[in-house]
Amino acid sequence: MAKLYLAVSQNNEVHIPFEFSTGIKVYSLEEALYHQFNHWRRVSQDFLCDSFIRWVEMDLGLLSIGAKLRKISGTPNFSMRFLAFLTVVDYLPKEGLSSLQRELANWERRKTWEKLAEQGDYFTGLGQYERAYNLYYRALSYQENEKLLNNCGVALLNMGRYNEAASNFAKALVYKPENLQLNFNLIEANIFAENFNKARSLINQVSSKSPDNPEIYYFQAEIHFHEKNYFEAIKLYEKSVEMKYDPEYIYRLCDCYMRIRQYDKALSTMQMIKEQDKAFLVRQAKYHAGTGNVPMAIRSIEKALLNHVGEGELWIALAGYHRMDYDLTKASGAITRALSLSPENPAALLEAARIRKAQGRIKEYQSGLNKILTKLKKNYREIISEK
Repeated sequence: MAKLYLAVSQNNEVHIPFEFSTGIKVYSLEEALYHQFNHWRRVSQDFLCDSFIRWVEMDLGLLSIGAKLRKISGTPNFSMRFLAFLTVVDYLPKEGLSSLQRELANWERRKTWEKLAEQGDYFTGLGQYERAYNLYYRALSYQENEKLLNNCGVALLNMGRYNEAASNFAKALVYKPENLQLNFNLIEANIFAENFNKARSLINQVSSKSPDNPEIYYFQAEIHFHEKNYFEAIKLYEKSVEMKYDPEYIYRLCDCYMRIRQYDKALSTMQMIKEQDKAFLVRQAKYHAGTGNVPMAIRSIEKALLNHVGEGELWIALAGYHRMDYDLTKASGAITRALSLSPENPAALLEAARIRKAQGRIKEYQSGLNKILTKLKKNYREIISEK
């Protein structure tokens, strides 16, 4: 009689998934193999890591396969190690494995820095800037060029390490001094680092070569904005908006109106945005909340959730606005949804703690804060160990 082929982990009821850096959760070894087979470029940092092997051994209960994986993890060559991992059980099609073997051989022939840069670009796209920076930084030890230096700078800028970002952009400009975007990146980093005189000097240098570029007016406005000269900033933002359609110009102009308490002006100016997408609705909610109209802020986030129901950041925002509106029942529901999507998200944990405080659950509030601090310390140690 024909027999059904069972997954090796099917006999065990698995409740705890393994989550890859791609955000995908798997509940069986076969799912893990399939995911890594199809996304091997993205998960090359995950496969055969200690946490994955422990999951196979402890949560799937596959001790013998775990032992095989530990042995495979000692294989020095990446492609041999990866193929041995994929064939630890007879699951994936042989034709696909043969094709992958050829692809891996070609990939390994590429320069190491290119592979690291490719992985860094992927994590930048996910907004995981610390991981991206560590990969770019490692790539720079093999090859220094303007692309890697620029991407390092972008990651550092998003991490709030503005002076370091400026240093990387300056180094990149040595290779491509006429590149306008590199110049603008350096100006922006100096503005955020509050090196305003340096930023002005750089703007003057660029404006002599590209006098009618709207970015010149935008960055001049940015300096005034950071110096809290909002009326001067408005004039320059308006000029950049007249010259070029760019949502960022419009949003910054709206930010100025908010700072001078012209709330209606900010909300009406937002209507210049052509695509009222998620970013628009999130910003609109922020402006409504700034005016004290929290119910309208809630409506904006709820509208964004119609097409982005799986995005935890929106649920966190919704929870916060419900808390501001003193509806703690709805706030609790929204933050529960956010935590179900990303249980370790520090922003979600913080909002959950704030809701508990508003509910008078002070001990749980303090416990929540301790959990966040522990999580941040753990992340810091992991980042340092990757370097």
